[in-house]
Amino acid sequence: MKKKKESKTFSSFLRAVARIFVVTSPTTLILLLLLIFSKISIETAVFLFGLIFFITAIITTSVFKELENFISYLKTLSQQGLDIDPPRFHKGIFGSFRLADAFLSVKNIWSNQTLSDSSILENLPDPLLMINADGEIVFANQISRSVFGENIIHHSVNALFSDEPFQRATQAVLTETSDAEWFEWTYDDDTQSYTFQTRIERLPASARGGAIAVVTMHDITPFKRFKEQQSDFFANASHELKTPLSIISGFIETLQGPARNDEAARDKFLTMMAEQTDRMTRLVQDLLKLSRLQMTQKASRTDVVLMEDLLHSVVEDLKLKASQTQKEITLNLVHDLPRLMGNRSELYRVFQNLIDNAIKYGYQGTPIVIKAQLCNGFPKKSDRWLSDMRQVIAVSVNNKGYPIPQKHLTRLFDRFYRVDSLKSRMVEGTGLGLGIAQQIVHEHDGIITVSSTAKDGTTFCVYLPVDF
Repeated sequence: MKKKKESKTFSSFLRAVARIFVVTSPTTLILLLLLIFSKISIETAVFLFGLIFFITAIITTSVFKELENFISYLKTLSQQGLDIDPPRFHKGIFGSFRLADAFLSVKNIWSNQTLSDSSILENLPDPLLMINADGEIVFANQISRSVFGENIIHHSVNALFSDEPFQRATQAVLTETSDAEWFEWTYDDDTQSYTFQTRIERLPASARGGAIAVVTMHDITPFKRFKEQQSDFFANASHELKTPLSIISGFIETLQGPARNDEAARDKFLTMMAEQTDRMTRLVQDLLKLSRLQMTQKASRTDVVLMEDLLHSVVEDLKLKASQTQKEITLNLVHDLPRLMGNRSELYRVFQNLIDNAIKYGYQGTPIVIKAQLCNGFPKKSDRWLSDMRQVIAVSVNNKGYPIPQKHLTRLFDRFYRVDSLKSRMVEGTGLGLGIAQQIVHEHDGIITVSSTAKDGTTFCVYLPVDF
């Protein structure tokens, strides 16, 4: 180790001497010509050469030393990136010919551009990952960390994503079998499932952290869900209409045949046909209502709504129905609620639907608790809580009934969607009420949430912004 260090020092000395000889070569040539033409003596020539060599050595030593430091810094920079601090360069006429200052200015521009690029990547709406040659994740933007976990950096991409198409595509790109791979895959976490249209592409050159490939993911979950909802809608709508139509058709055939002259049977069948007709009428009306809500930009919001009076009115209208199953409706007004602009009849329908559902699905003899209060902004974890800090009126409707499994909560507002339970199948309804309620709340710039546990029961909460 000592010999290697001595050899390196000697090599540096020889390079320094060679540089001085190069710098002094024009002067040496002039002295040589003067000596040849006998203008100066050999002693004078040697003296002058030594003097010039000495002065040049003093002047150039600091310059070449800084140049050596600068070259070493550039090598380190190329290996470790722009985050390396530069050495301290002397200012002045001999300050590395001002090259270092010019480079540092350029480096600042590169650093600012890199920060801007990093900010863009960090805040992309879709997940983006960068992986190195070993398949390790060296960069993950904010949305990636929120979906896949905050600690995914430095983890193997194949260990995190065990999906076969993902691993096959990653292997193809890392081994340079392919420059880019497109595929669709599904990722399931504890609360929901995501479907991503994913592209893995090899980078033209190694990026920061040794990244050689980039993984971009486009979340197509809403599109897939819409297609599923569309398919379910037509299937469910057909089923909901087909059942009463089949019953009515059967009754008609019976009345035209065996029961043609049976007055008692005729009255019974006509009553049942009227019930089925009412069922179809309600279904068609709900479908038309939902369609109108989705097609119009905004509901008429010219009414001054007093939420306290509105809730009292809904509770009074549903008290009798609740008492039939030994349920008591309790209205708890935590604050004096301000007025808001809205469509009173539409908002009435929202709370009527929520309280009616609480009556239907709550255990017999359990209370239904309605709580209304004033809040500063929308609830945390909603998509509005940071961007919209207006005061909101929060109205919750709680019942103690069968807990709704977590996997069903995000789909409760889908058209015709019902939780697959015995209680749900026993309750009459069109399956459109919650979808209509959600649409009305959205038209009033609000949000509606749901939570359900065995301990606390099921709670729907409507948040409506105050405009005054």
